[in-house]
Amino acid sequence: MEWAKTQHRLADVLDDHGQYSEAADILRSVVTVRQKALGPEHPATLGSRNNLAIALYAQGKHAEAEQEHRAVLALRERVLGPENPDPLSSRNNLANALRAQGKHAEAEQEHRAVLALRERVLGAEHPDTLGSRNNLASALAAQGKHAEAEQELRAVQAIRERVLGPEHPDVFRSGFNLALVLIEQAKLEEALAFARRAERGWQKVLGADHPDSKDARTLREQIEPAIQKQKPGQQ
Repeated sequence: MEWAKTQHRLADVLDDHGQYSEAADILRSVVTVRQKALGPEHPATLGSRNNLAIALYAQGKHAEAEQEHRAVLALRERVLGPENPDPLSSRNNLANALRAQGKHAEAEQEHRAVLALRERVLGAEHPDTLGSRNNLASALAAQGKHAEAEQELRAVQAIRERVLGPEHPDVFRSGFNLALVLIEQAKLEEALAFARRAERGWQKVLGADHPDSKDARTLREQIEPAIQKQKPGQQ
């Protein structure tokens, strides 16, 4: 059990550094050990399965992640109840996996349900509640509801910056997602400002080689030439 606990923590560190494949390999072994020693319904076993599903999602294995999240959600709801933070986390992660597969309406429905429960159970400014609002905005944007998504993300950005501080990675996540929504509405100058802030922030907090930092850099590099083309005399 000490080995499993240590390996689970190691997988968390690898995930934080964007080494998702390595994290998944470790978590598979941890799940096997914890299932045998603790049982399939023990919170520690389910916690490792949840993190494994997150690592699968980060690798683009969205269907496999959905399957794992559904299984963990069913067990967590039965053991802990539907309003416990752990089942709500699984339900939120399931909604993300659905959105990644283009099941946008179903994802929006799930995110709205989780958001309502988190607001009641955890409060409107809890980080998990704000995460649900952020994810709901992504589901809205995926359906072309860009103005509604922008409104949601601006609110999340303001609260996160006040509650978590201006250099928290979640603040940069909100700004990055807001930049994506602004691009769709041709608000390129403001989108560039948010993309640059996310790039600088993530590089400082996570390192230049982290996937989030690279995504922000790629987005910034896409926006800059588009702005140049909009300027008078540019073709």
